[in-house]
Amino acid sequence: MYCGVEWFVDNSRLALCRTVAGEREIGEYAEVDFEISMRDIPKLVIALEESGFIKPRLDERLRVEDLKITHRLLDIIEKK
Repeated sequence: MYCGVEWFVDNSRLALCRTVAGEREIGEYAEVDFEISMRDIPKLVIALEESGFIKPRLDERLRVEDLKITHRLLDIIEKK
């Protein structure tokens, strides 16, 4: 069976690991070809954000607040 590249957290290594893609049986050990230390993940996220790979998203609470402000502004504009 062909398996693609997969990312997983390996608590024994304290790292985020990537497996090698290729043919293997279900349950067979997948060779790890790359790992990122848990200590380095926050730095990686910052670098990805600065490079534009990660786009900030508004959570639901902020969206609701933005909608309230927008509707209030529309009400004020209509009254003028």
